[in-house]
Amino acid sequence: MQVAIVKRSFFGDPHCGDECAYWQSDGKAILCIADGLGHGEEAEQAAQAAVDYVARHLAQPLADIFAGCDRALHRTRGVTMGIAVIDKEAETLTYAGVGNPRAMIVRGAPPVVCLSNNYGIVGGGYRKLTPETVELHPGDLVILTSDGIKERCDVLAYGEMLHGNVHRLAERILHDWGRETDDVAVLVFRNEEV
Repeated sequence: MQVAIVKRSFFGDPHCGDECAYWQSDGKAILCIADGLGHGEEAEQAAQAAVDYVARHLAQPLADIFAGCDRALHRTRGVTMGIAVIDKEAETLTYAGVGNPRAMIVRGAPPVVCLSNNYGIVGGGYRKLTPETVELHPGDLVILTSDGIKERCDVLAYGEMLHGNVHRLAERILHDWGRETDDVAVLVFRNEEV
């Protein structure tokens, strides 16, 4: 599995409120990004609690994971969060997000597929969750970012780098598009042949 995670805390703080993780389970790859509200230790604790909850409930449907995580994080600052479930055999990706993480698939045509989120805060309540399932082809890149990456991030400008080392690509996205005024996290996953 080709996957890379890079993070940077706001103003060199020892605590980063943005967290990413990935797992393989039952023929699936699960990708997660969580952004604790604000900065510092309490934001980091909320983001880590979200990722820990997801890790313990990988076999559940996305709606149940988000609902359980919302209850589990009730006494924290809360997080915005996105989860992508990749089913290699079915060649699909199912994504759900709450708040403002960003999720995109970079492929040949259409070149970029942006996935949508629902409003709210995990741990502070949200009204609905709308998982979205799309095709995922061998070679496609899945990129999850926190809102520490500027919205106008143009990944297509990286050209041949999109076909190279995923860690270098993640580092470049963070370097070029990361806000200096926020924690930042980037996860890049390349879908490989089954």
